[in-house]
Amino acid sequence: MTLLIDQNEDITRLALMDGDRLAELVVEKNAATSRVGQIIVGRIRNIMPGNFAFIYIGPGKNAFANLAANHGLKHGQPLLVQVQKDATSSKGAYVSHDISVKGRLVILHQHPPGEVGVSHKISDEKETRRLKNAVRKLLPKGYGAIVRTSAEGASAEDLAAEIEKLRTIYEETLQKAEFALPPAVLHPKITDNIEALLSDFATNVDEIIVSGTDEFYEAIKSRAQNVTRHSHEEGKLFHTRGIKKQTRAALEKIVPLPGGGFITIEQTEACAVIDVNTGASAAADNYRETVLATNMEAVAAIVNQIILRNLGGIIIIDFISLSRQDDKAAVTDALRKEAKRDRLNPEIFNMSELGIVQIARPKRRLPLSHILEEKCPHCGGRGLVSVGRST
Repeated sequence: MTLLIDQNEDITRLALMDGDRLAELVVEKNAATSRVGQIIVGRIRNIMPGNFAFIYIGPGKNAFANLAANHGLKHGQPLLVQVQKDATSSKGAYVSHDISVKGRLVILHQHPPGEVGVSHKISDEKETRRLKNAVRKLLPKGYGAIVRTSAEGASAEDLAAEIEKLRTIYEETLQKAEFALPPAVLHPKITDNIEALLSDFATNVDEIIVSGTDEFYEAIKSRAQNVTRHSHEEGKLFHTRGIKKQTRAALEKIVPLPGGGFITIEQTEACAVIDVNTGASAAADNYRETVLATNMEAVAAIVNQIILRNLGGIIIIDFISLSRQDDKAAVTDALRKEAKRDRLNPEIFNMSELGIVQIARPKRRLPLSHILEEKCPHCGGRGLVSVGRST
């Protein structure tokens, strides 16, 4: 895997490449499109029944929080929160009063203290036990931790160094919060945003190629290994790898499959709907085999597109109807296996009698379409033209 990072005055783009294939793309406008992970001193604007609250964290819609576990909070009170989900066009950001600080190997938190979890993507049970025991011994009093996938094989010394670094950040952030005037972003700053992005994408990356200012390049180089500078004209890194063409394809409604079938992708505020179609492959002699083969081809394409487009929330997949239970199980199993490479660990439900599979995928950054596209001012994004007669 190769990670390409392109930075200019307006945006920072990260492209994870599997050979010549674009596996994942993140576009950060002004290095801060996504606020996920930011620790902010906000101000409580309104407390609703059930201790749900709206929190002012800066320009735009007020953030939303569930404060059920935090009693005695009042309207107008400053509150330290962390952004869990970005705002959308219709909703403010979702924030939590439970704060965590992310490193490359470990995520440090305080609720609940003493608890150590290990990424389920580390499949070796012996390694899981080793990491859990090592981190438990290193944890400062009052803290808990989640061991990330990239910690596999890490030494106790590396774990200790990162835990101490994260503890320092955590405690300095809490100290700053006592004197900060809302709204105040305490963590991360721009250079920390770089580190947060790298911690998400640098696992199993063989090389990182950077295009940008000297300061930006040095910031990446100081935080990662195998970093090289793009030698061509600045801003041309993504053009040399065919990324522009693949990005355009990731915004299209129809995605062709190798065997002649295709999938269609419809995205709304509430959910994404993916429909599998046989297309030209429907002319094959054995219909059952054709349908099964098309659904199997669709599995890889669907996971690719979910990751690349950063679809989140509820995703509904309408596979071509299968009459046999073993065929349904085969498609669902293939989907779960393919989805293991998704770092957001989506939950995949069993296929219904009608061939419908539901996926629940965490919302982190904004979908790619929200960043790279704008609604048409004439049709409001419906893509429809009025055919009514003028009078």
